[in-house]
Amino acid sequence: MKSNMILRRALLASVSMAVVAAQPALAQEFEQGGTLRVGISQMAPSPDPVVTTFGVNWLTASIACEGLFGTDESWTPQPVLAESFEYSEDGTTLTVKLREGLTFHSGAALTSADVLASLERFRESAGIGASFKGVTESIEAIDDTTIQFNLTTPTPIVPGILAGQQAVIMSAANLEGASPTEATRGLDCTGPYTLTSYTPDQGAVLTRWDDYSSRTEPASAATGAKYAYADEIHLRLMPEASVRRDSLITGELDIAMELPTDFYDALESDPNTEAVVVPNNQSLAVVFNTRDGVAADVNLRRAIFHALEMEPIMLASVGNPEFYTLDSSWIPDPNSFWYTTEGVPEGFGTPDPDKVAEYLAASNYNGEPIRWLVASEQYQKHFLTAITASQQLEEYGIMVEIVESPMANYIQARADGAQMDAFSSFLPTYVDPTSIAFLNASYPGFWSDPEKLELMEQLSSTIDPDERKAIFEKVHALAYDQFPFIKYGTEANMYGIRTGVGNPARVPARAYDFYNVAPPAQN
Repeated sequence: MKSNMILRRALLASVSMAVVAAQPALAQEFEQGGTLRVGISQMAPSPDPVVTTFGVNWLTASIACEGLFGTDESWTPQPVLAESFEYSEDGTTLTVKLREGLTFHSGAALTSADVLASLERFRESAGIGASFKGVTESIEAIDDTTIQFNLTTPTPIVPGILAGQQAVIMSAANLEGASPTEATRGLDCTGPYTLTSYTPDQGAVLTRWDDYSSRTEPASAATGAKYAYADEIHLRLMPEASVRRDSLITGELDIAMELPTDFYDALESDPNTEAVVVPNNQSLAVVFNTRDGVAADVNLRRAIFHALEMEPIMLASVGNPEFYTLDSSWIPDPNSFWYTTEGVPEGFGTPDPDKVAEYLAASNYNGEPIRWLVASEQYQKHFLTAITASQQLEEYGIMVEIVESPMANYIQARADGAQMDAFSSFLPTYVDPTSIAFLNASYPGFWSDPEKLELMEQLSSTIDPDERKAIFEKVHALAYDQFPFIKYGTEANMYGIRTGVGNPARVPARAYDFYNVAPPAQN
């Protein structure tokens, strides 16, 4: 059973220092009852997480749905719907046994047929789904509670991939008529809340499901016990950050998500509210179209990197130096096993006019505007980073055309190489580098460099954790040579809560575990 031991050690390698730094799950339990009212900035046309690679649109499904595995507070995959898992001696198959007696919200029993239908659909989807397809030859239902993954090569990454929100399990009946690009009707899942209503231009209501069967381990992000403290969770669409702030202060909301840091003083000075700052939350970045158009020129992208001064960009976006760092790692949480600065050019964040001139001379750039997509209505940071960067670039004769779009148009346009040259985006910490959407050739940006593809293949098929880390460092260095995307820095996340909200999230891995957040008593 030596291979099983090695694979399990590889799976758990990402814990590293994060165990020390992660917030321990609270043992305290709160009374069930009340309504948790959450103000959010945007919603997808559908709550189905499979049809979009835009992570914030997975919020609703994260409350109502579950997968075979989930990610705990130290970014480590743990079983959720899975009772146990085991690799074959040669490491080419992974067998997962389901917990028995589980049902969907519809009342139908969870079986391996539902898992097979869900994961076959996920396997054909963009982003992380493509990574999953790349390491699996096939998936089989051995019996009603047993699923076997036939792997292309021994690999430790499958539980980590299946811990992502796009890999949630829905009933096979719910998936009838759906596809990787066609959304389901509602969410027939196994999670602690059912989806009562979903109106894309207004919000969603989720109601506690009394038949939910929780795990008994300590609560930890998407794993362990889920207490479902609130009777209902109301997600209220409020695109304007100032409206979310004001609604929190007046008591209309219990939680106001994604607030600019310049609201910090207003929340802290109000006796009924608190500004919650979650450090090392995500990287702010621009992603380039490396396949088509003007930004496909690698020397132009190199010139752009060396023309940018990151401090003003982060300051314009975040507003307060205490809420960001000029950190260059593509893994924003330094406590992650995968954190690295390998290959980062000396003087990161400081313009180098000589290198700008050198790379522009080597490029084919002739002053064409770079069409830069932003979803400014939902994410003011998209616009603020883009406008500040564009002003810096124009000093070197690199012209930018900022294209502001509603979220739905932004998502559609960035997937079309003919409609964009660059787009503003974010990058959180992932459980495994193979799950980073930016590194998948099918992700908008289309970075399909042969060396990158080979390194990602090695990363997927190598078992030893230290060897995998060394491979990822090569990928990281390659990204800092070809610049398919450019990071400005790492920002903290700030959101607001009303006094009395119980167990609010204070670490990045707990972004959407509202099932373990208790509303104030008066609600």
